[in-house]
Amino acid sequence: MQLRSYRDDFTAFEQAGAVVLAISPQDVDSHARWAEQEGFKFALLADVDQHVVAEYGLTAPVVGLRRSVFLLDTNGVVQWRYTGTIGAIFKRPARLGRLLATMS
Repeated sequence: MQLRSYRDDFTAFEQAGAVVLAISPQDVDSHARWAEQEGFKFALLADVDQHVVAEYGLTAPVVGLRRSVFLLDTNGVVQWRYTGTIGAIFKRPARLGRLLATMS
């Protein structure tokens, strides 16, 4: 649902000049199949060894991983972060677009 909303309202990211990347522990092949099936306009990255998960502190007891969104500036510095454990609670593209606009 979260990534589909990003796909469906991708113009919010385009207008902000943002690069959108999604990452999860599933393998590259499963990502490629899913991205093609869903028509995603952004890359799905594989963190099969969960190095990124560990670096960003996203492991969670019981649920495994925290759903998260990070906004980085052009220098790669995290300027905003949202982390939650329930997949249905996420920041909508329009909200993220407004936050990105403040970073310019």
